[in-house]
Amino acid sequence: MNKIAVRQTFLGLLVILNLSQIAGCIYLLRAETTAAVLFCLAFVSCALTLLVVGVYFTTGSRDTMPFRMVMGYSLWASYRSTRFYVNALWLILLSVSLWLVGPHAIYRIQVRCETAPLITATSFLGRGLRVSCESERATVQLYQPFRTMDAAKDRISCLDSGGTVFPAVSMAGSVVACNTPPPRSPLRVDRMDPPMIEANRIRRYRLYGSGFTRDTALTLDSASFVGSSLSRDSDRLPAEVGPQGEWLDIFISVMLLPGHDKVVLRLRNAHNQSAQFSAAVQAITQR
Repeated sequence: MNKIAVRQTFLGLLVILNLSQIAGCIYLLRAETTAAVLFCLAFVSCALTLLVVGVYFTTGSRDTMPFRMVMGYSLWASYRSTRFYVNALWLILLSVSLWLVGPHAIYRIQVRCETAPLITATSFLGRGLRVSCESERATVQLYQPFRTMDAAKDRISCLDSGGTVFPAVSMAGSVVACNTPPPRSPLRVDRMDPPMIEANRIRRYRLYGSGFTRDTALTLDSASFVGSSLSRDSDRLPAEVGPQGEWLDIFISVMLLPGHDKVVLRLRNAHNQSAQFSAAVQAITQR
């Protein structure tokens, strides 16, 4: 083989290596639609540019090899030593870049989740995802280009049964653990706003205290409507809860009974904690 043939073969192998890595990157990015589309557009545009330039410079030449039109840029570059070295270096750098951006940007992190039924993670472009734990184990795959393993592990958090998010603890290698749940605040009701319940009228009330969660159930000791929405039946669940469980909003309607000017609110959260609160009932005069 002459020098030109050797150069053509070398450049051709580099092109094939780059194409295979592009295919591998797209496969790994299949769960990240936005990243996969951007990745494809960038490299398809680059490939089309190289193909057009190669075809332009090789059309009409004496080279009649069958793959001349497909690998025209590589063949054209191999006729001159300077062009060959420049294009070989470019293809090698492209291969390294693909390897860093593609496979080395995909992290498969093992999670030990003995104390958390759900795992939350922030992936590429801020997309959030949730992974359920099975047999106290979970695997989270994240696309985090140009980040280290430690940075990727920092994107993973744990979600306890009460809906509280707490950070995962980094272990050796690609393992994180959910073994330090935050201390649970006691379920407590300090006050209510408005402080009195208007009889026979559905309205939204806010309870202030601690330990409130999304599945905190609230019941009253009298005929009433208690729920998260006016358009639903009484489900006894809050409409909204504060991020730290410090307040709870719920719709309440109480039927005023003779001799009863107070009602008792009973609450129970997902941690099997209970609390009571007494509220006055006020009759509203109809005009």
